[in-house]
Amino acid sequence: MKASQIMHPADAKALQVLKQARGFNTLVKYFMEKGDERIMRGENLGTMLRVTPDNLPKVYTAFREVVNRVGIDEPELYVYNDPVMNAYTYGDTRIFVALSSSLVERLSLPELQSVMAHECGHILCRHTLYKTLLYIIEDMGKAAQVITESLAFPAYCALQYWSRTSEYSADRCAAAVVGEQVFQSAFLKLTSGLSEIQGDPYQLVEQGRKYNEMKNASFLDRVQQACREMFFSHPQNCQRAYEIDRWKSSANYRNLTKDLSANYRNLTKDLSTNYRNLT
Repeated sequence: MKASQIMHPADAKALQVLKQARGFNTLVKYFMEKGDERIMRGENLGTMLRVTPDNLPKVYTAFREVVNRVGIDEPELYVYNDPVMNAYTYGDTRIFVALSSSLVERLSLPELQSVMAHECGHILCRHTLYKTLLYIIEDMGKAAQVITESLAFPAYCALQYWSRTSEYSADRCAAAVVGEQVFQSAFLKLTSGLSEIQGDPYQLVEQGRKYNEMKNASFLDRVQQACREMFFSHPQNCQRAYEIDRWKSSANYRNLTKDLSANYRNLTKDLSTNYRNLT
């Protein structure tokens, strides 16, 4: 899989600009490698449970399948204790993915792979490196008084907007790897916090459609909702479900899933066999 196959247009435009700062990119990568990556690895080893072939082998096997499909080097995988279902990734040289314990407990194996694939999508697009780069530029600009407070607010809003579009790119990776139906099923559980969902699997898509209708009903509605969303680092869940439902009708989605389908059938068969052998 290539990053260009899953990137949201707004995400691609922002990354194209950031990639031109090659010298600064190298510097940020160096400081990440020598600083945050080492600090966070110590924290991970000290406070989380690392997933290996011998420790949580079912989860590890599922993760390996996702990594192979996306086509990235295998990151370290950890599980941390948290009743809130969440996951995140960090690093550019020594990358890791962290899953909350509630994710592992409440999601089915394919749904868990959807979350894993989302984080692998961030890795494929190198979002962590470029988000770190932007934060450093903003902080240095303030410290050197190149960026004033009046300029910092628009810069922050722009950064949050890009952060939201980067989530759409990672969602596309998840939908391509596990299929959009599994993605929607996982998102229902992530939104509700429930381990079992009964009813319409596309409920969030319908809510996204109704939300867009409400938001665009008047100028006042557009302003109110835009002000409410402008500080969010992630899109609202109904918007994410709606965007994937739209993307599944695109030629890009069809071509990508077609390219991956034969390999996916083999991986699913192997995963099922491994899962039965472990139970």
